Amino acid sequence: MTTPEDYSLIKLRKALGIGQSEMAKRMGLSLRPYQELESKARSVRYRHIRLAESVALDIAIEKQNLELAPADVRKKVVKLALMLVLQNLKERPLKIAESIVGPVEK
Repeated sequence: MTTPEDYSLIKLRKALGIGQSEMAKRMGLSLRPYQELESKARSVRYRHIRLAESVALDIAIEKQNLELAPADVRKKVVKLALMLVLQNLKERPLKIAESIVGPVEK
């Protein structure tokens, strides 16, 4: 996990191809406090990292480019996708059976 001291909001924002105003808005911050985070005048905290990663994930989805999401986020996305696939594989046979024989009591 990246520590707040090592986290670069500037690097992430530039990789996403957005300006400070848009990044601040997407993170739910005013421009000035966001600029202070980038300039290190204000300490970056874990919540800022999570907000920035959430913005990156949103933009990755919007642009259909998973590479825009930070590596930690991509790993979580892959785990979630696998969970969804496994859940679908468990539920699908039951739904097929129910469509043939009717509802199955649980």
